Amino acid sequence: MTPNLPPLPARRTFHSVACLIAPACASLYVVLFLGGCATPGPAAASAPAPPFLLSRDGEIRYRLPAGWFEATPDTPVADRSVWLVRDDYAGSLLVRHVRIRAVERSDLEEEGLLRVAKLTAALETSTRPGVLVRGPERYHVNGREAVSYDVEYSGSGDRTRTVLLMADGRLYALTALVNGTAPPEAVKEIFGVLQAFLAAMRL
Repeated sequence: MTPNLPPLPARRTFHSVACLIAPACASLYVVLFLGGCATPGPAAASAPAPPFLLSRDGEIRYRLPAGWFEATPDTPVADRSVWLVRDDYAGSLLVRHVRIRAVERSDLEEEGLLRVAKLTAALETSTRPGVLVRGPERYHVNGREAVSYDVEYSGSGDRTRTVLLMADGRLYALTALVNGTAPPEAVKEIFGVLQAFLAAMRL
């Protein structure tokens, strides 16, 4: 018995085949064209890092954060090595060379930066009414021991974070100040700029 097979397709003429191929080729061209457009070109070169600047005392190389301006020439105080201000004046960043007296140097040698940080924090909160909202804590910056603490000042609501660190026998205090009138999110942003500044700084 001959099995019931499906009928063979009718023979296609050259014209009918061409009619089928042409749309297919056109569709393939569109896909390839669009695919070529969607294919990303060479990766855009990342923006170059800002150049290093030199502190007033010539001991620190640092980078100016985006959205900040250099105010060091505007301060007559000699121990202010670097002074940066945010464009909207919501905060500032100050680097000071702290002079160490004999008694303070003795404390530094015996107890390290933690003892000196307690002394400087006490001095700051006594000369200008304020409260220590985060006591001195040790950590490391580029392999160097550092100590940081936070102070909030009465009346103005200003808040500061100070980091103390030693470099070649010199003691530096880096202080980020957030104005009391700044929006709440400015505290995290400005203290973040301080950390980035420390990470990029060269002593």
